[in-house]
Amino acid sequence: MDFHHSTSLTVYLLSILGYCAGQDALPSGPVNGTLGGNVIFKTTINPTTLFAISWTFGEPPVSVVDFVSSAGSVIGVGYVGRISLDNSTGSLELRKLTLIDSGTYRVSLRTADVIQVGSTSLIVYETISNVTLRANVIDLMELNDTVIFSCSVSSGSSPFSYRWLNGSSEVTARYGIQLGDGGRTLTIANVTRYDQGPYRCIVSNPVSSKPSQNLTLIISYGPENTTMKVTPLDVLYGSGSNLTLSCSAESSPSAQFQWLLNGTLLSNNGPELRLENIQANQSGSYSCWAHNTRTLRYQISEPSDITVLEPISGANITTTPNSSIIEGGSVNLTCDASGAIITREWMKDGHPLSAGGNIIISEDKRVLSINPVKRTDSGEYRCRVSNPISTANAKHGLIVNYGPDGMEIMGPSEIEVGQKITLTCSADSIPTSSYTWVLNGTEIPGHSPEFTKEKSEYSDSGDYTCTATNNVTGNKTSVVHKLSVKTEGSLSQGLSAGAIAGIVIGVLLVLGVAVGVAVYFMKIKGFFKKESSRSVGNSKSSANGGGPGGNQDLNYADITQFQKRDGGSVQLGNLGTSSTEYAQVRVNNRPGQPAEPPTYKSHHS
Repeated sequence: MDFHHSTSLTVYLLSILGYCAGQDALPSGPVNGTLGGNVIFKTTINPTTLFAISWTFGEPPVSVVDFVSSAGSVIGVGYVGRISLDNSTGSLELRKLTLIDSGTYRVSLRTADVIQVGSTSLIVYETISNVTLRANVIDLMELNDTVIFSCSVSSGSSPFSYRWLNGSSEVTARYGIQLGDGGRTLTIANVTRYDQGPYRCIVSNPVSSKPSQNLTLIISYGPENTTMKVTPLDVLYGSGSNLTLSCSAESSPSAQFQWLLNGTLLSNNGPELRLENIQANQSGSYSCWAHNTRTLRYQISEPSDITVLEPISGANITTTPNSSIIEGGSVNLTCDASGAIITREWMKDGHPLSAGGNIIISEDKRVLSINPVKRTDSGEYRCRVSNPISTANAKHGLIVNYGPDGMEIMGPSEIEVGQKITLTCSADSIPTSSYTWVLNGTEIPGHSPEFTKEKSEYSDSGDYTCTATNNVTGNKTSVVHKLSVKTEGSLSQGLSAGAIAGIVIGVLLVLGVAVGVAVYFMKIKGFFKKESSRSVGNSKSSANGGGPGGNQDLNYADITQFQKRDGGSVQLGNLGTSSTEYAQVRVNNRPGQPAEPPTYKSHHS
C-alpha cells in the first residue's frame, strides 16, 4: 500500500470513528449541478495551512483527490482534468459533470493539530429542452366547450414543476379551472371569451426553466350588445336629408348585419346603411339584425324611430257651404295643406281664436265651425299650419250677409210748397240693399236710398214708404215717413227761441186788447142787459135742474174774427200759425157787475 492510499484510508477511518476535532467542514447540501457543467464544493474553513486534504466519492469511497503538503496531490481515476483543489481551504471544483457524478462527497482536512471532516451530496441534472404545449381543441364555443392543455418535455431531468400563464397572468386552480398530473395538465370548463389566451406553460427543474410556445384559442361568442347609431341624430328630419345608420355588436367571429324597417328585412346588408335624399315614405322604426354564423346566434338592436317630414306648402282655407254666408246660418272653415302638419292655429283679424260661444274647433283643429253665424263673425280668418321644419299660412275673408234692419228715414215732416224735398232711407245690410219708394200707395220710380224733388207740390203730402231689399238674404224691411206740404210762408223758418217767444207775447197782447174792445162795445150797446134777463130765466131753469149752474166751462170760441151788427165781420189777421187759437170763456152765475173794458194791466195780471 502506497503512502497516498494509506493517508486517505486513515483519514476516512478517522472520520468514521469520530477521531477528529471538528465536523461540518462542508455546508449542508445537496449541491445541484448541470449535466456538462461545473460545480464547486466550498468548505466552511478560512484559508490556512493544511497538511493533508482528502476527497472521496460514494460507497465504498472512491478517491477523487488526495493532497499532502510534503508530497503534493494525487488525482483519482476519472477525475484527471476535471478537478481543481484549493490547498488553503480544501474547496474542490468538479467540471464536465455527468449523471454518474451524482452521489455523496466527503472531505477530510488536517491541520497541525486538528482534523476536520464533512460530507455533502451532488445531484447532476440534465437541463430542460423542447417544452411542448398542446390542447385537445382550439376552436371552442363560449360557455359550451371545455379545453384541456397538456405540457410535455422531450429532455431534462426530473423533478419538473409547471407554471401556467394566460398572457402575462398566472393561471391557478379555481372554479372551472383544474390543474392535474402534477401540474402538467390544465383544464378549463365552459370557456369564455376571456379564456382565449395566449397560453404558455413553463417547466422547471432545479437547474433550468423552459417555456413552451404560445397557444391561442379561438372562442366563438356573441353577438351581444348590438347597438345602432344614427348620424346625424335628430328627432325629425326634413325630406331630402342624408342619414347614416351604423350597427355594431360584440361577436367572434364578426357578426353579419342586416337591416329592418318596421320589422321587415330590407335588402341592405353590412354594418352601415346609408339613407340619401330620404323621403317621408321612408319614415319608420329602424333596427339592425346581427348574426354569428359560428355560434348560430343572433340579436336585434333597439329600434330607432326616424320621422321624415315634408315641408308644408299649399296651405288653404275652404268654406262649406261655398255660397254666400247668411246671418243665422252656419259655416265650416277647413284648413288643409300639403306636407306633414303637426299643429294648426286659428286667428281672426290678427287675434288668436279659440272655441267658445258659437265657435267650435275640431280636435285636430282642421275644421272651424261657426253656428249660428253672426254679423260680427265677418273678418279675416287665418290658419297657421306648422311642423318642426316649416310653417305656412292661409287666410280667408269671411263676409256674413245680413239685413236689412235698423231702417229709418231722415227728412222733414213739414215743408212749404215749392221747397225741395229730400228724404234719405238707410238700413243695416250686407250687401247694400236696394231701395224702392212708395207715396200714398203709388211707387216712385228708382232704387236710390235718397228721394229728392226740387219743388214740392201739395200733392206731395202723404205717407212715404221706403222698402229695403237684400238680394242675398232675401229679406225686405219697410218704414213709413209722413210729410205735409204747407202753404208758402206758413212755416217760420230759422226763428230763434227768443223771437218765437216775442211773437207769442205780441199775439197775446193783441188778443187781450181785442177782447177788451169787444167787451166795451158790447156793454155800450146793452148786450149784457139782454143777456142778464136771459140769464134770470136760465137761472130759474137751473134751479129746476136745467142749464149751467155755478161756474161752468163753456166751449172754445174762435176769436180770430168778430161779427158786426150789420152782419159784416172783422178779420184779426194771420196770427202766424196754421192752427186756430181758442179763448177759454167761463160763465159766472153771480150777479152781474158793471162792465168795464179790461185794462192792459188787468189783462196780464
